[in-house]
Amino acid sequence: MNSLATSKNVNRRRCLRVGLILLEGPSAIFPPQELDGYGWLEADFRLTIKWPGQVKQESVSVFSDDSINREENFLEPMIRHCIWNRSADMADTNPWPSASVSLGHVRDQSKVDAVLRDVHRSLSGLPFAELGLSTQRDVADLELDPSEPEFQVWARNGVQSIEYWSLPVAAAKLGLSFRQVYEALLAELVPVAPSGWRERYDYDLREEPRSSWELPVGANPSLEPTSFGKPQSAAQLQR
Repeated sequence: MNSLATSKNVNRRRCLRVGLILLEGPSAIFPPQELDGYGWLEADFRLTIKWPGQVKQESVSVFSDDSINREENFLEPMIRHCIWNRSADMADTNPWPSASVSLGHVRDQSKVDAVLRDVHRSLSGLPFAELGLSTQRDVADLELDPSEPEFQVWARNGVQSIEYWSLPVAAAKLGLSFRQVYEALLAELVPVAPSGWRERYDYDLREEPRSSWELPVGANPSLEPTSFGKPQSAAQLQR
């Protein structure tokens, strides 16, 4: 494989990995120092949508103040919107995904509150097709609607969280239209200038994750410093 093909494959893997991370969003968002040098916001809600044709993916998230020990002057809730043209990045040699991120204040908090309450009420009633024990990579029988997007929704209420993913299903089957949730939240996003705002991730996204490693079941890694993390043969594991 020539160097150009190798570089393209490396870039494609990076675009795929980082693009998915940017869609999921950061662990925390920090405001400019001049606005607030102490607190931060964390996500309470995230809706990720893969539109029909798998050309474009988007996520819309709601962030709220999660600063420790703050009892007043809370940071205003924010809406984060990420758009990623995944198919273009997979076909090109981009060294970084073409995902774009917009951050904004909430235009009308009562409207966003109503949208999230509607989703919260509906989450426990979303359909989940039974499958039981899968022994041959079986999957549940689900009536799909290719005109609808594939979606993933995550929500927390401070003491609980729930995540739900599904291939395209008609809104009538769900009892909830995630297209409408998506549109309603974006309608309340009032963009802010990105200067000074920071997103925190668990590691430097420019670096490749550390390679995977295997741990023998029940092993204490502190007792095996030389072999810890290295795949071992069956004979070695039996010693």
